[in-house]
Amino acid sequence: MPALAVLALGAFVLGTSELAVAGLLPAISADLEVSTGAAGTLVSAYAVAVALLGPVLTTMTSHLSRRQVLVGAVVALAVGNGVTARTTYFPALLVARALTGTAAAMYAVAALTLATTLTGPERRGRAVAIVFGGITVSAVVGVPASTLLGGVFGWRAVYGALSALTMGVLMAAVRLVPEPRPEPSSSLSTQLKALAKARLLVTFAINAVVTAGHYTASTYFVALLTQRTGLSTTAASVLLLSSGVSGTVGTIVGGTAADRHTRHALLASMALLATSMSLIPLVMTSPVLTWLVALAWAAAFNAFSTAAQVNVSLQARPATDIATAANISVFNTGIAGGSAAGGLVLHLAGFTGIALAGAALVIAGLIAALLLRPAPERTEHSDSAP
Repeated sequence: MPALAVLALGAFVLGTSELAVAGLLPAISADLEVSTGAAGTLVSAYAVAVALLGPVLTTMTSHLSRRQVLVGAVVALAVGNGVTARTTYFPALLVARALTGTAAAMYAVAALTLATTLTGPERRGRAVAIVFGGITVSAVVGVPASTLLGGVFGWRAVYGALSALTMGVLMAAVRLVPEPRPEPSSSLSTQLKALAKARLLVTFAINAVVTAGHYTASTYFVALLTQRTGLSTTAASVLLLSSGVSGTVGTIVGGTAADRHTRHALLASMALLATSMSLIPLVMTSPVLTWLVALAWAAAFNAFSTAAQVNVSLQARPATDIATAANISVFNTGIAGGSAAGGLVLHLAGFTGIALAGAALVIAGLIAALLLRPAPERTEHSDSAP
């Protein structure tokens, strides 16, 4: 448990490092004398680094132990946050954000692998939930705290504090995270062949489509709450906070359910996600009903994300690390595509349109998963992955 707690804390730091920048963009824009749109490219630089460099560096470091990769990623994360806090040159800030994104991708892969090694295959889902839980909690606690700290002490103080916290994670990881048991190694060609299996590629596509469906609507959820539901900014923040707590619960439930039967966990979470998103147009003028649906929506998506990661790790052996990195890229691709599509649909069809369009994408992913026949059960995990 101490090692798992360290891994979750590291996930909390990287989640806060990624998400806090959105709330700090106005301050960064004013401080560095760039437009808000230009400052927004800091988000893009991070996301592109995660999506493109994560899988490449995971492949290049496949000969190293996951503990070595973890420690290196934490060092890079500390450096990236430190440079972010100190630089006064916007291009250097872009490079620092890209470095932080690359480090985050490497850390996530190593942490997920180490967590499942520490807990054993029969608790794979719960191990993934612990790591993902750190990221979920960062959205609930880390981002509001960063916004508050930035408002009082400035945006640089936020990333200075994150760099210091990352160094604390580094010391804890060196002391508490053990070297995993050596596992049989596979050649790079064997791993790439496993990664190119048709079933796994379809699984990646399903994950991207469902994630895009979620972000098609969730990206603009605050606007919906304030413009259609009629909530104040404070009330909307409280609703989002409770949704974050619900999402954390969904992560835990999704991981536990995935340990019992990954396919059932995936299908159930996708069905609940599609249902809750479809209900939004019917209840969005009622604050209480919108809040209840939002709780189910948040829990369903986080349960899906956890079960989807377990599913990929089950299908991808012996290329689990590379597949995990690829799946993180898939999630980021879905986030970018869904957010962009949501903006277009919002302009054309309003809030009802984005909710129904997002639900339609989730339903498409659910249908694809239902049509994909279950894989044969595996000896180390009594499960049939879709």
